[in-house]
Amino acid sequence: MPRVLLQRDAELAMLDHRLAQVRSGTGAVIVVEGPAGIGKSSLLAAAGSGAAAAGLRVLSAWGGPLDHDAGWGIARQLFAPVRQSPEWDALAVGAAAPARRALDEDAATPAPTGDAMHAAAHGLTWLTCGLAARAATLLLVDDVHWADAPSLRWLGQLTRRLAGLPLGILCAVRSGEPPAEPDLLAELLAAGGAPVRPSPLEPATVQAIVQGRLPTAGVAFAKACHAATAGNPFLLGALLDHLAAERVEPTADVAAGLSGFGPDQVARAVDRQLARLPAGTADLARAFAVLGRGAKLRHARDLAELDQARACRLADRLRDAGLVEGGADGYALVHPLVEAALYTGLPPGERALWHGRAARLLAGERTDPETVALHLLRTEPAGEPATVTALRTAAGRAWRRGAPQSAATFLRRALAEPPIATYDEAELLSELGLVTAEQVKPQAYDLLADAVALADDPDQRARIALAGTRALGLAGYSDEALKLSRQVLDRAGGADPELLERLAAELVCNAWLDAAEVGDARERTARGGGLPLWAVHRGHLAILRGRPAGEVIAMLRTALDAETDSLLATVLKFDLVAVEELDTVRALCDELIDVARPRGWMTALAHGSFVRAHVLVQAGRVREAVTDARFAFEFKLANPPAPGLVWTLFPLLEALVEADDLDGAEAALAAAARFGAGEPVPGKLRTGMLLERRARLWLARHRPAEAHSDLLAAAETWRALDARHPGLAAWRVDDSAALAALGDLAAARRLAEEHLDLAAGAGLPGARGAGLRALARTVSPADAVPLLTQAAHLLAGSPARLEHARVLVELGGALRRANQRVAAREPLVRALDLADRGGMRLIAARARQELLAAGGRPRRSVATGPGALTPAEHRVAVLAALGHSNREIADQLYVTRRTVETHLTHIFQKLSVSSRAQLATSLPGSD
Repeated sequence: MPRVLLQRDAELAMLDHRLAQVRSGTGAVIVVEGPAGIGKSSLLAAAGSGAAAAGLRVLSAWGGPLDHDAGWGIARQLFAPVRQSPEWDALAVGAAAPARRALDEDAATPAPTGDAMHAAAHGLTWLTCGLAARAATLLLVDDVHWADAPSLRWLGQLTRRLAGLPLGILCAVRSGEPPAEPDLLAELLAAGGAPVRPSPLEPATVQAIVQGRLPTAGVAFAKACHAATAGNPFLLGALLDHLAAERVEPTADVAAGLSGFGPDQVARAVDRQLARLPAGTADLARAFAVLGRGAKLRHARDLAELDQARACRLADRLRDAGLVEGGADGYALVHPLVEAALYTGLPPGERALWHGRAARLLAGERTDPETVALHLLRTEPAGEPATVTALRTAAGRAWRRGAPQSAATFLRRALAEPPIATYDEAELLSELGLVTAEQVKPQAYDLLADAVALADDPDQRARIALAGTRALGLAGYSDEALKLSRQVLDRAGGADPELLERLAAELVCNAWLDAAEVGDARERTARGGGLPLWAVHRGHLAILRGRPAGEVIAMLRTALDAETDSLLATVLKFDLVAVEELDTVRALCDELIDVARPRGWMTALAHGSFVRAHVLVQAGRVREAVTDARFAFEFKLANPPAPGLVWTLFPLLEALVEADDLDGAEAALAAAARFGAGEPVPGKLRTGMLLERRARLWLARHRPAEAHSDLLAAAETWRALDARHPGLAAWRVDDSAALAALGDLAAARRLAEEHLDLAAGAGLPGARGAGLRALARTVSPADAVPLLTQAAHLLAGSPARLEHARVLVELGGALRRANQRVAAREPLVRALDLADRGGMRLIAARARQELLAAGGRPRRSVATGPGALTPAEHRVAVLAALGHSNREIADQLYVTRRTVETHLTHIFQKLSVSSRAQLATSLPGSD
């Protein structure tokens, strides 16, 4: 077979150009694509050698048919040399530390539901960024179409971090080969632009190769070889090897008889070649094919049932025959087509037996259980207890390491074993259901429901249902969570009462979210139970009924340690926001984020961030809210389903609107629509929250008719949910504004008065201030002043600083319109100060307009000062002021150190400071 790269100057020049860009700091994904045998691997090897010679750090891996179920297989190959280097301990720290989960079987510390996978991918991303920060780096992945799902997902995420980094991903993909993970592979390849496609060898090149191997061959014979192989380099080499082995003379008659030479002909040629070698050689070659690339000779020896001396000699013969390559570090067949020929040459039943023997001999050496499981996947079910045990062990390890797809594959194969007394099918189904829920796949419900149905013991049924209900609820499948919990609660005889009570409480969490289920939630809450967690539900019921805030807060404060792996914690936080306990909720979110961030628990981090964003907006800290909300929203964009995306969309909308980024808010709506979260679903709590925020966007756009339409729909949703608490369902305030803008002052006043009545019952300063502000809009400026003055006094000590700023602007405007221009300036200056400090740019713009109209001279803080900082700059500035290093800031915010440095340059310019020590005094409100 030809080893010299012929006719590849153009392809190598293209690769050299792209790699030069990587060296210069322009990250890139480079794809080499073509059919089997066209020379992709040779191109990658040449490009990798050239990159290494030019000073790039080159890390290599390859995919294989056996390996696509090996969780993190590609990542583990890539980083194997790094893990053995002196710099490993300095690299795998901070944001990169969770990479150890993927790369080290013994470093998989527990993580919350759904977070092991994200933590590992996150850690690998930052580990790679850290490598690139030290030296330009190239990740080289051959046969990426066979890569495992976790590694592909990580590589896809990594493509979004390449900008400005000397980091390249060079991969080869076989065209026409159905990939193991088509969606994940497509995401990676899409980032690469136009692929490099090696062209078939031209007739003149083929002629030179043929005549080099067969000097007596004429032009016609070379043309026949070109036609038979379509210029494919590997097939041409295989054809010439076959002709030489058969001692065929390159005559015109032979040329006339040559036909297409493809994979089938390769397989026959390999069989004939092996038949000429000593006995046992074919078995050793098949052992290498079964074990996969990197196989150790001792394993192939035992699998082929040979002694050591004979195996060594036969391995030499295979090397001499050009069928295998490698040595002490591991053997591999020279090409996937040769491997496929040997592997598929084994009948399916015999192939399964070979894999069974491979599994046993690897298990005997205490090999990684996941490697053993890869072979067990390819055996025939035979009712073997040891097979189930091994697969379940491997699944548990894969799950802990953040490879739920691999875990699911192992569990499905375990379930295929005929029923055995030594394993519990219900438990296996439960584990598979939980793994599937972690991947946010709807099939999780059916698996968990089957597990519950199969469980014989009432406690087991309740335990499976409780774990499944929590997992489904957190994944966004509330309807399925309700069905699963009722499957047990409707026939609960004999189960542990506490288990049932917890299951009922979990059911109620999901029931509060749907108008059709609220009645059941009310009844179950009324019956309640003795566990402290019921305080959350009693508090929520009190909120729906509009009970006084003090009464609600007293209930909720008894449950502040609600379990984080349950929707209870989310219900608790939102209820505390509704009663304006903003500082309490922020502290709870801070605590969760502080724990989740260094561990890479991305789901928990996204949850804490989106709830904190909701709190920060109400607290008037809009600049910070934008950063939190955008992070959570972008995380959910990459991890559906749609219900979870909507929950992160509404705080992002309210933050962007208050930041006066109306285009950004509409872009977020459009992005959510593309992922199935377009028009809100009637009767859902999330729908009421979203419609209110979307209406505020339309009001800011001066489109009151659309705002009114959304708010009517929100009102219908809140009525269906039987929610009349003004801190939860605040639609009347904004609809009053929409109606006033449409000229219907009577209707606007009626809604404002309704809201005020509800706010008085709830006893909330923020809600009362909002109602007074709405009412003031329906009366004359002179009559509006006392209403707004009262609202300003109510809000002066309240944490609801967004509403306070709104009221101050309205008060200043009312005073100006009542010809009290001098008096108007004081509340407007206060509003502007609040707005600038908190990034409330929509209010700040209105305050400046009113101040100018009142004859004031508002300071200019758009270009300089804290108000000029972007949300990202503000977060960096706060962390720097607290004494964090650039690396620590990068780790916390999941950005590169170069990004931090760029932000700090802009921050110093905008704040007119020259050192980090000066930042603390330049950032009011940065606590």
